Amino acid sequence: MALDKQVYIYSVDTSAFFTRKELLLKREINKAKQNKNAYKEKELSLAFRNVIDANVHTKRVLNPNSLTINNKVSLFESALTRTLGLQENNTYEDVIIVETHYYSIFDSLIENGFTLNGQDYVPFTASAGQIRTKKTVFMKKETWESAKLTLMCGLTEERINDHYDNTKNNKRLYGVSINKYLAYLALCSSATDLWEKFNIDRSIVVEDFETSINTTVDFVDDINYTVHRRKMDVPVCHTDGCGMILPKKSKKAFMVRLPWVKGLLVPFPFDKFVGEHNRIVTDIYGKKHDIIKDKIEVVFTKSQFKMWKYYQNWDEYKSLYKKHNCHASVTNTEEDELSSARLCYQMLQTLTLISEEELNQLVSATRNDIQETVSNPEEMLNLLGATKGKFEDKNNLQQSLYIYPELLLDPHVKTKLKEAKASLMRKVYTGKIKVDGCYTFIAPDLYAFCEYLFNGNKNPIGLLRDGEVSCVSIPADDTVDCLRSPHLYKEHAIRNNVVNDVTRKWFVSKSVHTSIHDPISKILMFDCDGDKVTVSNDKTLVKVAERNMEGVVPLYYDMKKAPAEKISRNSIKRNLKRAFSGNIGIISNDITKLWNSDSLDVNLVKIRTMENNFEIDAAKTNYKPTRPKHIKTMFKPFNKMKMPYFFLYEKYRLKPQDRKNKKTKRTTEAWSNTATVNRLKDMFPDVRIRFKSVSDKYDFDYKKLMSQIRIKDGTYNAILNKYKELNDAKWMISSGQNNGNINNTDHLPVYTYIRNELLQIHSDPYFVTDVLVEYLYDGSNSGYKTTLWSSFGDIIVENLKRNLASRIKMCEKCGTVIDNIRNKSNNSKKYCEDCGKIVDSEKKKERNLNYRNKNNKKDENEKRSKSETP
Repeated sequence: MALDKQVYIYSVDTSAFFTRKELLLKREINKAKQNKNAYKEKELSLAFRNVIDANVHTKRVLNPNSLTINNKVSLFESALTRTLGLQENNTYEDVIIVETHYYSIFDSLIENGFTLNGQDYVPFTASAGQIRTKKTVFMKKETWESAKLTLMCGLTEERINDHYDNTKNNKRLYGVSINKYLAYLALCSSATDLWEKFNIDRSIVVEDFETSINTTVDFVDDINYTVHRRKMDVPVCHTDGCGMILPKKSKKAFMVRLPWVKGLLVPFPFDKFVGEHNRIVTDIYGKKHDIIKDKIEVVFTKSQFKMWKYYQNWDEYKSLYKKHNCHASVTNTEEDELSSARLCYQMLQTLTLISEEELNQLVSATRNDIQETVSNPEEMLNLLGATKGKFEDKNNLQQSLYIYPELLLDPHVKTKLKEAKASLMRKVYTGKIKVDGCYTFIAPDLYAFCEYLFNGNKNPIGLLRDGEVSCVSIPADDTVDCLRSPHLYKEHAIRNNVVNDVTRKWFVSKSVHTSIHDPISKILMFDCDGDKVTVSNDKTLVKVAERNMEGVVPLYYDMKKAPAEKISRNSIKRNLKRAFSGNIGIISNDITKLWNSDSLDVNLVKIRTMENNFEIDAAKTNYKPTRPKHIKTMFKPFNKMKMPYFFLYEKYRLKPQDRKNKKTKRTTEAWSNTATVNRLKDMFPDVRIRFKSVSDKYDFDYKKLMSQIRIKDGTYNAILNKYKELNDAKWMISSGQNNGNINNTDHLPVYTYIRNELLQIHSDPYFVTDVLVEYLYDGSNSGYKTTLWSSFGDIIVENLKRNLASRIKMCEKCGTVIDNIRNKSNNSKKYCEDCGKIVDSEKKKERNLNYRNKNNKKDENEKRSKSETP
């Protein structure tokens, strides 16, 4: 998925909606705070609160002056941007994000909406990530009215509110779980690519495959906080979030998005599974389908179709989908080469029984990689991301380094390399260790699913037995440790990897498939809607994990269900405020304290893990367990306990507000205990980057970055002066911008602004780039050139492609460099791997079309010949 296409929108906080009186009061409060007049500050703060509380029913106005460049954020291409027709790199006011600092103002905004430049705005949605940061998305009312039937695939709030379910007490509950509804609606804003070849008429929705597994668990009671080991039937929905797609449509697993549809599609040849007598399948509405006759290519499951109960049948959904011009999207497609397996501190800290020798062996591969990285120019380029592959997935500097590795001698690149190496060291100090294995999607045994779906077998056998998994990327019969983040309790699933001719035939993708007889989903707490797991066959890790998992069984709790209620401004306000109060980070940190304490109580870890799961669901279920007094007493010693020493590196950067308030970094426990992760730092001595190995291999010429030498005239100097002014002021301009959702700094709005400002002086970007390159490389030769690379790096890439044409080979379709001086080959390849597949597919279609036309022409000639015969 390309993350280089984005539009810009504004993100403000609730202070942007102050009335004039509120704004004046706030200024007076700030003055009192500066003058350290605590009494006056308290008095004014009380008056301020009374004023904003009194204005709760007022329709507020967004101050247009708050829509500045430092409040711009990027929104990647998505179903939302495509539906609204938002064009790449442009700024829009159709959608505005509001961060809540004052609940009274939030109440007003939800109840009444707000206005901007005379236009009304209404509350739209809030994703799970936005809820965690107290953010809500609003949309221009006019835009919402024109787009809502497309975004909601024909549903309306009135129709949803008219639907009801009967409870066990035969009570009618109308509507929907509000925060679930908002989360499902927010799916349209996920970064996705258009699924152009999706044909909804060749898809169906079927029941999920659920069984009960009789297994031993530690049952954690959420009322009295007791932990009891018991053997019980545990319900498991094996296909939770997972569907199937024919391999002829995709040989890779990928995540899919349609209106109200979300999940993972895994390639499985279900057309080969069915025979003449089991081709018929019944969908969730009771309609029968002939898989072969109806040419079904995609099988969705009920768990993927989030709002299924609000449609009469799948045919109605398909009709509304087409009527309102809805579309399907894809994201997070399985990689050609899977990412390598890496551990994190949570996975390591639960390995409490590990010797110094074993830990040293476990980190040896990472230590060797670091030694190679600081001495080998090839590995330096890899560390900076200058690797082979699609250029659209790389920033401008990475593309240029791949074309022209001599750039490693640039002081700016040296600075970047030092930063990357320092970041790498911080990561290994906090347990981000490379081990043998891979990182991939997790999926169920789809053969067993088809036995259930097509053969009607409610207790299928499948291809995998209890204790087995199948991942084609891991050697057959290897013992593996399956791991998933977050990893709170002891969650190392040791399994045997089964790969044979049968599994290769049916399990097409590189996903790891799990057995339906195995409670592994209760150990790793995963769904199959796109969750990924680390699958490691590292012998040291497996041996240590097996030892630490002796006597450990899965945790189990009686999770609550989310109640339905009618959608209204009031219900949205109430549910969002309840969700804003959640904080799973605190719970995760508490568990880290427990694992790294000198007196570990595993039962407390089990209880805190239970609380974590209820905290995650609290926004939807409106339920949080209440701690008994004796449990509060047991946790009391850990409340004031500092985080373990390694957290000094895990939480390395302060938040912007903490830096502004000159807050010190988080304090940690002294390095006194022998907890597993704390022992890592001694095993990784700091090493220096050997830049001499680069200078011995390469000679750098900055003129390769230019199109031509420019005359130093008035325009030349005007560009330089403006660049210096903008570069000095850029941190002030971009102070409010958050790079958390941006792939690289090339996409920050501030650099688009700087580029446009410089092009006001001279409209030719090649001219401006030449001026800046000559100044920054031949003049100051600064170690800091981020503004150049993020504002005009695309022009430098084009210059390099032209100037070094004799030593590179480019894809004739997309322009990606497929061969360079480091990777030179004599083959006649014209396209990169992705474009090659597209071209081959187009040629195949053309051959088939020509073949059909030839046969049709032959048939016509034969008919004509027969008709002419007397």
